[in-house]
Order: sequence, then C-alpha cells, then structure tokens
Amino acid sequence: MAVAVALGLSVTPAQADGGGGGWISHDPLPPAPQGPDWSTPEAVAEFLSDCGDSCTFTPTAWVGPPTEGTPTMLGTARDNCTTENADFNYGESETTGETTIVGLSLGANPVSLLPKFEHNWFKSNTESTVTTGTLKPGEIGWFDEITVTRKAKGNWHLDGVDQSNPFAPVNAHNTWGPHDFNDVESDITYKVIRIQSRPMTEEEKVSRCGNASPS
Repeated sequence: MAVAVALGLSVTPAQADGGGGGWISHDPLPPAPQGPDWSTPEAVAEFLSDCGDSCTFTPTAWVGPPTEGTPTMLGTARDNCTTENADFNYGESETTGETTIVGLSLGANPVSLLPKFEHNWFKSNTESTVTTGTLKPGEIGWFDEITVTRKAKGNWHLDGVDQSNPFAPVNAHNTWGPHDFNDVESDITYKVIRIQSRPMTEEEKVSRCGNASPS
C-alpha cells in the first residue's frame, strides 16, 4: 500500500540572507562609473586640459586683443649696400603654419596635451608669418620671432571610442564621447615671424658698406 508523505519546508532567516543552508547568494553589482563633472566652466576646462588627441579644438572668434612677448632676432641682420632694392628672405621650415601653435590654456589650466587643432580659421584670422621682403638701398634688416597670446572662443569636439576598430585605444576621455563643448574660451599662444628694417646709421654705412653711402 502506497503512503503519500507530505513534506513541509520552511526557510530560516539564515538561509534567506545567504547565511548557509544551501542557498546561492550573488555579490551585488558594482556601482556604475561616475561620469566626469561638466557642471561648471572650470570643471570643463580641467577635463579638456589633457584630452589630447581625443579632442579637436576649432576657434571661432577672437575675444580679446593680442599680447606680444619680447621679440627674438632670428639669424643675423642683413644690409643692402647697393643702389637697388634687394630681396630679403628667411627660409626655415619651422615657420610653416602647422607649427605656429605653441600652447593653449583654459582659464587657470595649461593644456598639457595639445588637442588636434583646426588651423584653417586660425590661419585666416591671424597675422601671417612673413618670411620674404625687400630691403631698400642703405637699409639694414632682420627677422624677429614674436610669441603672441590671445584669447579665443571656440568649440571642442570630444571623440568617442572607435567601435569599428577592436584595437582602438580607450582612455579616460574618449570613454565619455562623442560630445561637443561650444563657446569655450581658451588662450592661444602662437608665434609669428616679422620682417624689421631701418636705415643704416652713418657709422653702419662705413662699417658695413665701407663708405658713407651705398654704392
């Protein structure tokens, strides 16, 4: 004769909270990572100051006058001891536009890793580097390199991780992209090369040209 046996099961508090008795417990999920603080201009500046190649900066307008540093003469002065105009040029490759940007700062934050920089607007809105000119008879001329700092308003674009490339680098910045930061004010430091010239003194005409007037 078959006897039906009913088993009554109860759950103890220890079993309910994973304290034993065969129940499987799971560790709680780690908290989601906190995003960067972009709540204030200062916080944005701190984030952008070392985003490097993950960012592109495109200036859109100057918002202040330029401040020039002390000129540094490049090479040696040249004189024109003839009676005709003379060509005057400086041909260092470092004077090309791609290398004119020597620094950026965002408020109190110097940019430690320069972003990709959109040069087209910059070139068309900045005093050009001048490396060719003319010396008149009896003039002495030279080239000055001048560091200029000027505040600009511009847009920063933060790249995201390249999902199409499994080997694409992931860093603390592009993890939070793509994202655009508009109308951010930055100080741009760049250099220009400027031709300088003046008439030679009577002493220079003698010492440089061998007589008191160009011949």
